[in-house]
Amino acid sequence: MKNTKHIITLFIITIIFSFNSCDIIEGPYMIDNDTTPVDTSTYVKKVLIEDFTGHRCPNCPSAAEELAALQNYYGDKVIGIAIHPSSQAFSTPSPLTSSSYTYDFRTEFGDDIDNIFEITTVGLPRGMVNRTGFDTDHQLGKDEWSSAVQTELAQDPIFGITLSSNVSSGNGTISVTAKALTNINLDKTEEIEDYNIVICLTENGIIEWQKDNTSGDIEEYEHNHVLRTILNTTFGESMGNSFVEGDIWEKDYSVDITSLENVNENYSLNTLFMGNGNCKGWDENKMEIVAYIYNSDNYEIVQVEQIHLINH
Repeated sequence: MKNTKHIITLFIITIIFSFNSCDIIEGPYMIDNDTTPVDTSTYVKKVLIEDFTGHRCPNCPSAAEELAALQNYYGDKVIGIAIHPSSQAFSTPSPLTSSSYTYDFRTEFGDDIDNIFEITTVGLPRGMVNRTGFDTDHQLGKDEWSSAVQTELAQDPIFGITLSSNVSSGNGTISVTAKALTNINLDKTEEIEDYNIVICLTENGIIEWQKDNTSGDIEEYEHNHVLRTILNTTFGESMGNSFVEGDIWEKDYSVDITSLENVNENYSLNTLFMGNGNCKGWDENKMEIVAYIYNSDNYEIVQVEQIHLINH
């Protein structure tokens, strides 16, 4: 297994850090399992819906309602990310001198995702459910989400993800642990692709303008699950390609909200069409950490987890 460290190495590292509690753990670390059977009941299969949307898209609120309905039905087994892609005029902000639609929800990360999956080529709203069906049947209308979610939730999880956050006043550390719940790719003889992990920050409760087919221009619409940033590049980093049941991958990530806001502001001002830099004002108390693992061969997401950025 790639980048494997034995338990005794981790034990030494743990002793070192007990005397240096202010140091941030580097990583990632892969820890060999101890042959103890994994209690798979600790983890459940969860599903990610990536909702491609725009504040000028009058049909998009109905997709947000569908996502909310699925979350209400399945609880925390369904996790959402709302992506505002720049390739659609639906996401373009107005100049700051305007009285409406001046907020820029677009991000470099959302555009990278759209460039691969080409969601906006078929119009909005559209979404992906665990990115299944790539590259022919992954661009799903909102009415197709429910059956796709049901199919995905019927599968057993092959990884479990545990998240913790120590963030306050815009700074801190996020800890991520992934655990193999079964043997993965141990009998493969041909070249196999890695499993990658991606760490996102999203935000709920953003009150801004939204077009709606029924209500017209809504001044105080609540935008939820909005993609703000990805901490470890758009397509994440490798965890390896073969795993023994019980193997653990773990890593800490530093968070600086102001610096992350500045990245989006720079992208808005210097890269995007009609970007106005009005993309700040993040509220850490309304933010979520979303981590997902996917197969880098077909991009299919095999597990996802979410927690509040700030412990409530």
